[in-house]
Amino acid sequence: MRMSIQMRLNSLMTVRERLENISYWISTIFFGLLSVLFVGVFITSLGKNLIDICVRVGMDCRHVGNYVGLFAGFAAYALCLLLLFIPKCRHNLNWFMKFTHELTHTLMALLFFGKIHEFVVKDRKCYVAYETGRIGYVPITLSPYCIPIYTFMIFPFRFAGDSHYMIVFDAMIAFTYAFHVHSSIKQTRFTQPDIENCGKARSVAFISFVYLAVMALIMATPKGGVLKAIKRVFWDYPTDILTDPSGWFYDIIRYF
Repeated sequence: MRMSIQMRLNSLMTVRERLENISYWISTIFFGLLSVLFVGVFITSLGKNLIDICVRVGMDCRHVGNYVGLFAGFAAYALCLLLLFIPKCRHNLNWFMKFTHELTHTLMALLFFGKIHEFVVKDRKCYVAYETGRIGYVPITLSPYCIPIYTFMIFPFRFAGDSHYMIVFDAMIAFTYAFHVHSSIKQTRFTQPDIENCGKARSVAFISFVYLAVMALIMATPKGGVLKAIKRVFWDYPTDILTDPSGWFYDIIRYF
């Protein structure tokens, strides 16, 4: 009797492992296909927005939709890196990166209706303890490596703010995104427990997809505003690529 029960349990565990393996590869292929699609979206956004405006109006900050703010924000962050030669500044930046990492986990867990138990950020001990279901596991786990939360916090101000201050909001978007990229470079490793738990192939596919989408969104924002940028990046550009790939290709060639 005991042997029979044990055999049934082993059989159930084997079935569960197979289902988890199938789910892993389905999600990996799905995010991989999205990554391929958004390579095209990124190229489209680069050509139709950044290159188009820079060629037509250059660095004229009086022109609506200019990219002066974005360039200034990236340049400002690059200059701030000089402060890393000061030990206390370097230590504080590393701590803030760890804080941001755990905060991103926390906000994404809340977004997927998770239950937060503990949030700890110390020099050598950083973690957030939470409970959540299977839904949202990948975004919650991998979000610190690809989702720039501070940049997303500025988008509502870019949408609702006075038009005279758009260049300031663009600079803040670029500055915060540069911080995110810097933080990701320091933290993203195949040996990271988050990436190991999600699986390397699925992690690469998901992070690549989100990175491409966010960069395309940032490049499309100055020219048309936040709402139009979202529509173009997540609907117009993918639709053009999928419905008329040859027309999309020849259209893109014009910008390069």
